[in-house]
Amino acid sequence: MIIAAPFVAVGHDGLDRRPVVPRHMLPSETGLVELHAGQVNDLSRYHELDYEERAIVSAAVDSRKAEFGDGRWCAHRALRGLGEDVPILRGPKGMPLFPSTVSGTISHTRGLRMALVGRSEHWQSLGLDVEVAQRLPEGGLTGVTSVRERRVLRRVGSRVPGRELGTVLFSAKESVYKAWYPLAGRFLDFDEVDMHLEITELGDGPGDEISGTWHARVLSRPSPVPALHGTWVIRDGYVVTVCGVQER
Repeated sequence: MIIAAPFVAVGHDGLDRRPVVPRHMLPSETGLVELHAGQVNDLSRYHELDYEERAIVSAAVDSRKAEFGDGRWCAHRALRGLGEDVPILRGPKGMPLFPSTVSGTISHTRGLRMALVGRSEHWQSLGLDVEVAQRLPEGGLTGVTSVRERRVLRRVGSRVPGRELGTVLFSAKESVYKAWYPLAGRFLDFDEVDMHLEITELGDGPGDEISGTWHARVLSRPSPVPALHGTWVIRDGYVVTVCGVQER
């Protein structure tokens, strides 16, 4: 029996919500679970976790426990959609450890948690990052981009003045790292990735959704993958970027 990958977006009250990430943005044959947590600091999902999972952040403050519990809740719901579910422990650099038959990744920011999963027979690894759609801190843009990348941002950004495309680029590099690290097993710095953004869908008003694609070249050698491709969206006050490395 073939089990379809889940595509779910719910609020902290359990009611359905409009997804921030449109389904067409996802890599093929993957599923996504979104939890719109709002400003609620809810520990109930943390307390539902397996003991070994809770122990990972047992010494943390309540806000971190709530964030962690929410993210793991998304991941478990996504796994159950694939017909699997096991405790998701922590690997090197904090990477969540999914079953060997599943590639997965978790991301969270203020008010929103997400988990992306796919079968490892299709995807070696997946990358997902969510950020609040706001300007990077002072000096933050120069810290995560090259001169060439900033030129690209000015060119692409001329079509959408006032939009935080610097945050999109930062988020895409985070997604690259999440997909690259399980394959390479080492840290990848911001200056080891050369990023290019394009806009593919543009709304009419300043508050409308915009989305696009990105292409990243990994400058560091040796590398298990020389380049990664992904999608991005600015929607409902959030930036989300997604990518995947296909199984050969």
